[in-house]
Amino acid sequence: MSIRWIQDGLLASFLSLFIFFLFPLSARAVPSFARQTGMSCTACHTVFPELTAFGRTFKLGAYTFSTRSASQPYLPPVAAMFQASATALDENDGILKNGVAPFDNSEDSAVDRYNFPQQASAFYGGRIIDGLGALAQVTYDGTANDIALDNTDIRWSRTDLVGGKNLVWGAAIDNNPLVGDLWNTTPAWGFPYAASAVAPTPAASTLIDGGLAQQVGGAGAYALWNNLIYAAFRVYSTTNEGIARPLGAGTDPDTITDGAVPCWRLALQHQWNKHYVEIGTYGIHADVYPESEDSGPTNSLTDYAFDLQYQYISNPHLITFETTWIHENQDWDADYPSGMTSNSSDSLNTYKANANYYYRSHYGTFGGTLGYFSTTGDSDPLLYPPDPVDGSRTGSPDSKGFIFEADYVLMKKYKFSLQYTAYTQFNGASSNYDGFGRDASDNTTLYFVAWLMF
Repeated sequence: MSIRWIQDGLLASFLSLFIFFLFPLSARAVPSFARQTGMSCTACHTVFPELTAFGRTFKLGAYTFSTRSASQPYLPPVAAMFQASATALDENDGILKNGVAPFDNSEDSAVDRYNFPQQASAFYGGRIIDGLGALAQVTYDGTANDIALDNTDIRWSRTDLVGGKNLVWGAAIDNNPLVGDLWNTTPAWGFPYAASAVAPTPAASTLIDGGLAQQVGGAGAYALWNNLIYAAFRVYSTTNEGIARPLGAGTDPDTITDGAVPCWRLALQHQWNKHYVEIGTYGIHADVYPESEDSGPTNSLTDYAFDLQYQYISNPHLITFETTWIHENQDWDADYPSGMTSNSSDSLNTYKANANYYYRSHYGTFGGTLGYFSTTGDSDPLLYPPDPVDGSRTGSPDSKGFIFEADYVLMKKYKFSLQYTAYTQFNGASSNYDGFGRDASDNTTLYFVAWLMF
């Protein structure tokens, strides 16, 4: 390990200690869901934000469950989050600057290696009225130095009997496809739960993998029958106009869709003793305007995916395995005639798998995650051209690698993570992938984040 990485680690440790003493543990502050329910954070989470079976039930019921009596004092359902981070690359080569965002006001502040904060958020999380609740997040982004409405899920729910079995059903509005999903296999809440905001990332990703987050707003319905079969359907539209605009507050959409954007979800789940398993499918279809356009011909993108989650929860031992595979069909009806792509159609595949183990003790929760990721697809030299750091010499989107993360959670709501991302392939090649001499391993990233909930 180089001296540079050791220096980064020391500074990251200093930042985490600074935050630790800035927000003393004697305050005993807890997130709004725990205040509302009167239950520990560990009832809903293994290690946040990963959900347990009870956490999924709480979300399904519109965040309204509470054990508090009417005689107890009202506690407003508000909470806060603070993240501070540090990033180091195996071969920096001037990519990251030795500054602290957002305090470094130079033109290079967007790529400062220290982010203090990386994010700071305020939440409304909990019951609004009987049957109606919300998880709404407003976030200050320290790297971009702006503030916007973040992941927001507002839902109404009720329970009836159908065929002698419980049917939990409801309606919801949100601003990120699958942000209302119950599992940590889908992209909106999938691993890694925090990642560097400044490290180089692969050029290609499927639309459903974050491409429409806060770019669209929509509404739909969901249902769980007999605690076994879950189905959900939502329809979205772009937030640059119309009734969806409030759901993109503070965000200037750079992915403009034309017409309705349907998103679907179907899953089966089963729990026995200390074991839980889910298997399902999900997908989305969108007609998307070319970059910087909001009229004229569109490109057609269709994603469909499959996922699997297994959990074993037996205090003090917690084990989870999650995996998903996403396939995207790309029809370049707008970009191909204008010479923006080499092919009239392409395809893209994403595969992710991760397994974690945590041990709960009197001194906190210890553990970590091993993850694998792979993006493969058709070569398209115009879509993926050569460019320093971010480009592809071969015109291929293929990127693969591993993520190793070690976590320590103190008092169930202060999380400290050290994450190591190792690329074996980046934008189509292992060596000289960008056409300017950079290797995939040069983007290997060491990332430290202190993630605090209040």
